[in-house]
Amino acid sequence: MANYGQCKDCSNCDLDERSGYKVHCDWYGTYEAPDELRDCQHYDEK
Repeated sequence: MANYGQCKDCSNCDLDERSGYKVHCDWYGTYEAPDELRDCQHYDEK
């Protein structure tokens, strides 16, 4: 479970850029739901 983490706790996540309730992932260039867990190889805990 080392790669699992909420987007909002990841250093690649920009909490200031949003689309509705979703936050921007700087690594993928996408908007992700901050409360959904996903297997992300680039998760980097803040």
